[in-house]
Amino acid sequence: MSEIRVILAIARNDFSYFFRTKWLMAVLLSLNLSDMLVVALVYNRMMDFDYFSYYVPAVTIMGLFAASLDTGRRIWLALREGVIQYELSLPVSTQGLVIAYLLAGGATALVYSGSLMAIALIVLPANAVWNALLLLPFLFVLAMGLAGIAATLASVASTHGEFFFAFQNIVQITIVTLSTVYYPIEVVQKSLPPLLVMVAAANPLSLAAEALRQYVFTGAPIEPMFLVKILLASIPFTIIGALAYFGALRNLQNKGKL
Repeated sequence: MSEIRVILAIARNDFSYFFRTKWLMAVLLSLNLSDMLVVALVYNRMMDFDYFSYYVPAVTIMGLFAASLDTGRRIWLALREGVIQYELSLPVSTQGLVIAYLLAGGATALVYSGSLMAIALIVLPANAVWNALLLLPFLFVLAMGLAGIAATLASVASTHGEFFFAFQNIVQITIVTLSTVYYPIEVVQKSLPPLLVMVAAANPLSLAAEALRQYVFTGAPIEPMFLVKILLASIPFTIIGALAYFGALRNLQNKGKL
């Protein structure tokens, strides 16, 4: 029971740290708002369909993605400043520490993307706000998986910050490129081979963005099987991220760096 309290305390501390960096919040929000209100409107005139309605939900999912990946930055700082070392001296196991940071990463991303969703509901009125609430737990699972991947990158590049940011950019470009977040599947089919098109269609970011478009902004009834698809695509990210982060921490411990 005491370890659970420590896990929740570590998660709460990391969660609050994200929102203490007001400059980061301001930059991220301004970028997302400029995307939503400027880029989408400009691109809308270049497309033969309502790209604005397609793009606004994508901004919400990209906010979730960016906030999840920021978990890696916070962990890298914690490793550099000895915070992780201190936390491991508390009555908490390495597994417990992994869980704490995944919970914090998921909660951070969910709150941040939730604020973007609220703004999106203003510029693009929703037909089913209740559906948005039903989607939140599934977005939380996805956010934890992305946070686990970011945590792994931070642990691998713990002694070289420039490597972490390079790795993070590579992961971000790869996941976003192989998705339908910004463009419909028909556009992706014209640019990528069939195998990569299948990957893009199964990408959890693609599924999450499509869920917002169909069930929140269009107002179609939620299909349980679509939610299952989001879970099946997101849970592997969570498991792989957690195991990789745990392995990276154990490797650092074996080398005497923790």
